[in-house]
Formats: sequence, C-alpha cells, structure tokens
Amino acid sequence: MRGHAGIRELSPARHVSIQIDPPLQGSRLLPNNLSEASLTRPEIKALLKRGKAELLAAMSATPLVLQRGDILVQMEEAHEFVYVVESGWLSRSRTLPDGRRQIIVLFLPSEVCGIKTIFMTHQPDAIEALTPASMRRIHYQKACDLAAKDFAVAMHLAWQLAQDERHLHNWNVRLGRANGEERLAALLLELRNRLAAPGVASASSRYGLPLTQQQIADHIGLTTVHVGRLLRRFRELEMVDIRSNEVVFLDNVRLLEEIARPMQDLVGE
Repeated sequence: MRGHAGIRELSPARHVSIQIDPPLQGSRLLPNNLSEASLTRPEIKALLKRGKAELLAAMSATPLVLQRGDILVQMEEAHEFVYVVESGWLSRSRTLPDGRRQIIVLFLPSEVCGIKTIFMTHQPDAIEALTPASMRRIHYQKACDLAAKDFAVAMHLAWQLAQDERHLHNWNVRLGRANGEERLAALLLELRNRLAAPGVASASSRYGLPLTQQQIADHIGLTTVHVGRLLRRFRELEMVDIRSNEVVFLDNVRLLEEIARPMQDLVGE
C-alpha cells in the first residue's frame, strides 16, 4: 500500500530528523488553551447539564456488554438505538469494496455514539468495540419523544452533534493538510485531552491506547510502515513512547505539542 500523497516518508536506511517549521510570515495560530466549558455559552450550561442527566436517566438500566471486535452497528444496515459509552473504546469506520478502511472517529468513555440513528433508517458506517466495553442505550423514538417534551434534552442532543462535527472538522483539516508527523502527534494529544476531560487525571502523563498500528494507520490515513517509523522517531527524540499499549509522554513532550499545534482547534483537540 502506498503512502498518502505529499507525506514525507522517513527512510529506514539513514537518520532523518523531524523538522519543525515555523509559522509562515503573517500567519496566526489560534489559541488552544481554552477549555470546552469556557467556550460553551454560559446561558445554556445549566440546560445542557440537565439535558444530559435526563437522557442518561431514560437509558437502559442494564448495560449492554461488548467484547473486543464486536460490531455494535453494522455498516449499511438499519439500527434503532443511541448509546452512551460507560467503559471501553469504540470506533466508527467505513470499509471500501476493495477492503481499505477509514476509522472516522473514536468514542471514549462518557461519550454518546450512534446519534445518527435518530435521523437515518440505515447507517452508513460501522461502530465496533476496540476493547471490552459497556454501553447504555435508548431507542431513537424514545429519545425523540423525550426531546419533544424537554427542550434541555433536545439541546443536549444538538450539542452532541456539534461536538461530533468539531471532531470531524479537525480530522478533515488533518487528512487534507497535515503531514504524517502532525497527524500522529495530533492524534496522541487529542486523546490525552479527551480522556482528561471526564476526569482521567493520569492522562496528562500517560494513558492506555488499545489501538494496533494498523488501526492508528486506518485513522490517520498512513501506512503501518509509516506509523511505525514515526513512532520510532518520536521515541528517539524523547517526545512520546508507546509501551505495552500505553502512551507515555517523555521529557520532550513540548516538541510533540509544537508539531501538533497547527492542527489543533481552540481546545487543543
């Protein structure tokens, strides 16, 4: 499989240093030290909090348990439930007729997935468990009825769609404009920030990463060989290492942050 056009392959036959190019003259980097909460309009914060609580309260009391590799939503088939991830990681992906796959988005604990079922009878993408996972669910019609009765629930669902759109916009920019180093650095730091948001305190220094190199490649649009070379170089430069499926940030993590910086949004994702 050939690498993405325009990506600088790192040659295994010679030592290659990663170049951090300064911003172009006249360019302006957006601030990325804002929190998601600070960007939320203050007049709707309480409404969103109540809507989330109401939606969770209406979901199934008994969690749905998945094993690694289980398919929650089949691509191109009908599905009728919306889910909240209680534990574990899942992915939304699309597989092409020739077997190529793109992982479109990752779902982490506390996040909503399958929200498209409210609007579409058949789902264009598959949702798969990347780890053992537990989910709570609600039928799309019950969610619609709840939203019709309670504006707070409707606003929470709209906010969730806005979050999904933000993540997709980020990856649209990265897949269209970022080089390999920027894509991988942005992924590792995005996951750090998303895991820290619901209270995983250790995520700032390390976190579990249940992705294979193939799955990383399928998400950031590179080959597994390219991903392997980049991870090796990141480790050599003491920025980050992946040890036994755990991301560990090293002494030069600031260099990793500089690489990812042009490809991050206002909240550093």
